Amino acid sequence: MARPAGANARGVLPQAVVKVLLVKLNHLGDTLLATPTLRLLRNRFPQAEIDVVVRAGCEAVLEGNGDASRVITVPGAKALLAVLGRRYDYAFDLSSSDRAKLLILASLARARAINDWHADLGWRRAIFNRFSHFAWGPEHQVLRDFRTVADVIGTAEPPGPLYLNTEVEPQANPGASYVVIHPVSRWSFKQWLPERWAEVADRLDLQVLFSSGPGEDAHVDEILGHARKKHSKAPRMTLRQLGRLIKGAKLFLGVDTVAMHIAAAVGTPTVALFGPSSEWSWRPWQVRHALVLGNCPCKAARRFTCDKSRIYPCILDISARAVSDAAATLLAGPAQKLA
Repeated sequence: MARPAGANARGVLPQAVVKVLLVKLNHLGDTLLATPTLRLLRNRFPQAEIDVVVRAGCEAVLEGNGDASRVITVPGAKALLAVLGRRYDYAFDLSSSDRAKLLILASLARARAINDWHADLGWRRAIFNRFSHFAWGPEHQVLRDFRTVADVIGTAEPPGPLYLNTEVEPQANPGASYVVIHPVSRWSFKQWLPERWAEVADRLDLQVLFSSGPGEDAHVDEILGHARKKHSKAPRMTLRQLGRLIKGAKLFLGVDTVAMHIAAAVGTPTVALFGPSSEWSWRPWQVRHALVLGNCPCKAARRFTCDKSRIYPCILDISARAVSDAAATLLAGPAQKLA
């Protein structure tokens, strides 16, 4: 008798391929912080079809990431059509938006999961049939996504490092020993004074390259104008090229931004400045690092009264000497590794 279509030589039908949907509609850094969760799914279901929906522009973080089978971007009707009626085995909402929940509902997934700690889901709760109750507030943001998935698929596997594929055409070699400083954030209140960055760069004995994002050159030019030594400005590059540049550096210095998370993903020791951001949630993940904190009494209560269009007083509280000392300590030897 002939074997059933698709059966192997022993007449055993192959196991159905697991289909998974992740919806992560946040910014670049948040998307990068979801890569340990993506790796968890790939480890658990090696042959799975894993679709990831992200905001347009954030797909750059997942370029060359083999853990994702398909990356879909929003806004646009194409994202809805891409997941509509796919009947995923699992669909995970890793966002806070109604758009994400619409995609989860449209997917007709068998298991539709979300973290419901500190979330007023209201009528949206009916969309889901699987819940993680992990209290992520005092924990790192990596764990918010990771535990949502781990709790539902039933695994105690610990989260691994961030991942960014840096297999790209190399930039011109900046030298054997250099430091990358990324002083700019898309949020003005997270930034630091240009003259203090210049002072820190001048104190370093290694070559210093300043990197920045689109439209941020003027800020770097201002820093270079304050410097006593000659420093360099990195050319415009993609996120993966930036990752390659940071990977080759002896040290990375910056504020809470995607470049800081890229440094963690490529394993470069990091000095991170935190003013109003919650360092327990956003600190560099699984890499040698030092935190330099401004005094921010508003942070614990999450009640900020400062003007967000300006640098916050708490980050202005950080001295150039404190940042220089942290850099010297990291360059001199191992530092505590914080998860």
